[in-house]
Amino acid sequence: MKQDMEKAEMEKLLKTIEGHPLTKQIIAERAAETLARRKETAGKIEVLKKEREEVIPRLQSDIDAKEAKYLKAKAALDADLGELQKVKAALSSERNSFDTDIRNQEAILIESADPAIDAAITFFQDKLDWLRSPGRISRTAGGAERNIFTWKKTVKEESNAPAVRDALAYCQAAIKALEQMKLTPALDVEKIERMKTGVPSIDVYTEVTGEKPMERQAPTFIPRSDYEDLQTERLLKKKI
Repeated sequence: MKQDMEKAEMEKLLKTIEGHPLTKQIIAERAAETLARRKETAGKIEVLKKEREEVIPRLQSDIDAKEAKYLKAKAALDADLGELQKVKAALSSERNSFDTDIRNQEAILIESADPAIDAAITFFQDKLDWLRSPGRISRTAGGAERNIFTWKKTVKEESNAPAVRDALAYCQAAIKALEQMKLTPALDVEKIERMKTGVPSIDVYTEVTGEKPMERQAPTFIPRSDYEDLQTERLLKKKI
């Protein structure tokens, strides 16, 4: 009952406040402010819509023009690419055709080449086998100079290894040159003979020097007791 009375009092008080002229004035002022803000916002929306109608179509028109230009250029590039691929295919076909014809003609020259060329190739292959066999490289010691300060020694020797390498390279190059001679119609007998006699000699020795540490040897000395025994033995022999 008390609560109902309090509630009724509160409602009465609220109605009194709401009906007060000052309250009505405050509510009216706030409503006017809200309306003004809404009108301002609505005006901004209208301005933006108007600007959009001007800007968006212009940009869309620019995009359409550039896209059309791009598609036209792309179509031209695609056409050029197709022509390029056709030319490349034609080039590859012609190159293969020429290479095949050349190889066929070279095969005829190789098959009909003078047997003297194969004989010369065998000559140089035998030379290569001989040069690669054990014992072809020899070395001769040329002494050593010792340096007791650095405890190193400079060793000298003479070897025909460079000459053997030169002869190997010469024979390998000669075989390649002879293979190419099979493609030459006429046989150059003199050139083949010059190649055979031009094999470098392997009896050419080159001095080679190198540094290496000296060997550490145990010192040679006679212990004092052994030395005294040796002296005593010598004295006894003299007396006898």
